[in-house]
Amino acid sequence: MQHLLGIDLGTTGLKAAVFDVEGALLGLGRSTNEYLPGPVGWAEQDPRTWWDGCRRAIRQALAQSGLQPEAIAGIGVCGFHHCPVFLAADGEPARPTVVTHDRRLGAALADLQRSGLLDEIVRISGSQVVTGHFPSIYHLLQQEDPGALERTRWILLAKDYLRFRLTGEVGTEICDATGTHLVALPDQTWSEVLCSLLDVPRGKLPEIGQPSAVAGYVSPEAAQETGLRAGTPVAYGGGDSHCALVGLGVVGSGEAGLLLGTNSTLRASFDGLVRAREQMVWVQQHVVPGHYTASASSMAGSSVLSWFKDLCTAGGPDEAGAYRQLDSLAGQVPPGSDGLLFHPYLFGERSPFYNPDAGGAFLALRHWHGRGHLARSIMEGVAFSIANCLEAIRGLVPEQQNWPVTIRTGQSGGSQLPVWRQVIADVLAQPLDVVAVDEPGCLGAAVLAGVSVGLLEDVETAAQRIAHVGDRIRPDAANIDLYKNRRDLFNETYRALEPRLYQGGAG
Repeated sequence: MQHLLGIDLGTTGLKAAVFDVEGALLGLGRSTNEYLPGPVGWAEQDPRTWWDGCRRAIRQALAQSGLQPEAIAGIGVCGFHHCPVFLAADGEPARPTVVTHDRRLGAALADLQRSGLLDEIVRISGSQVVTGHFPSIYHLLQQEDPGALERTRWILLAKDYLRFRLTGEVGTEICDATGTHLVALPDQTWSEVLCSLLDVPRGKLPEIGQPSAVAGYVSPEAAQETGLRAGTPVAYGGGDSHCALVGLGVVGSGEAGLLLGTNSTLRASFDGLVRAREQMVWVQQHVVPGHYTASASSMAGSSVLSWFKDLCTAGGPDEAGAYRQLDSLAGQVPPGSDGLLFHPYLFGERSPFYNPDAGGAFLALRHWHGRGHLARSIMEGVAFSIANCLEAIRGLVPEQQNWPVTIRTGQSGGSQLPVWRQVIADVLAQPLDVVAVDEPGCLGAAVLAGVSVGLLEDVETAAQRIAHVGDRIRPDAANIDLYKNRRDLFNETYRALEPRLYQGGAG
């Protein structure tokens, strides 16, 4: 029993991975998450489908590893933040889960703003709130589905539901709990004041545990469904991006993890509490005890390049090859894309400014620009957004404007593309460490499990030992000034366009 299982639930899919205690990946299973049919702009999922996919992914991971269930010493679970699961007394969801990018959430957040409640929540919690966060989701359902809230016995987060299905035990942990804005940091328990502001019944919130503590044990029913051994310990776990930080080794102060997935999430680790009341940045407790994180997340990430890929190709089985081709074409275009500039706000924006109605735009498009120019300008536009996010995080510590930060990223998503990685390093004007891990979220969850059962030392020590930097992308000094000027133009042109074209928020 020297192996660990990590489960990572995202909005688009779930992964289950088996690791040894040195962090080597031995088996991987996957499943996809489907959205429920509904009106245009709605984004809801049935949590029961997450469990169906989880069962299959666990069996796939075990089969691929070649291990017997008895070889798994502990299990950790992580999942996407902010989105509540409303669990009825019979253990079934009282309604579907509203997912982060549901278009109705903009109106709900605006309503909270007009009422004055939003400012109070930000002031007391110490963290900004955007559309996809718990307060806007809960407020939406107060208006549209109060009956489901009345039927709710427990309010959980996404990964808490999976852990409930594995163990039969209800609970959450401090990382995800602080992401609800119902905890007044640095407190470690639910805030009666914040619960009252949002009219959340305190009795429907579970007790808060620690991410690397044992929360329960695999039930006989779950063992039969998953192929796991009944009685296997299951750790509380944490939010997906925080567990990914552990998988990347981002556990000390002055370090940041870049998750270039559907969105671009830049999450920095601090060994003390920072507060975000002005910057569009949200603060949570890290899964590392005593540490906190500040996150700035742009809606522009790999999803933007995926949109362009789909326009340029007919699809097919070799999707990875299509991305590599775009990366190659972008590499044939000089930095600055021969004057072409791209605003990557196809899905609106939430950090470092909040505007769900922001839109994408190619600027200065000329007849000589080809697919490579468009691809590179997309990569540069996303990189400019990431740099803006880094600037917002650095604004939390104004006394350290030259605050050095070590940025790490994994090998999956957009981080696989070498040209794009170099563009990001050049725009940030600092090295980008690429950690040799394909599934940092699963690995981080597995580390929490390992600590919970005593196979690994504390989270910080284990993460630093397991995370291996495979490559360091150094910025090209010849491009730094060019990209600084291009980012200035990028921001100036957005601010010029925003009042007339994108009326949804302040730029």
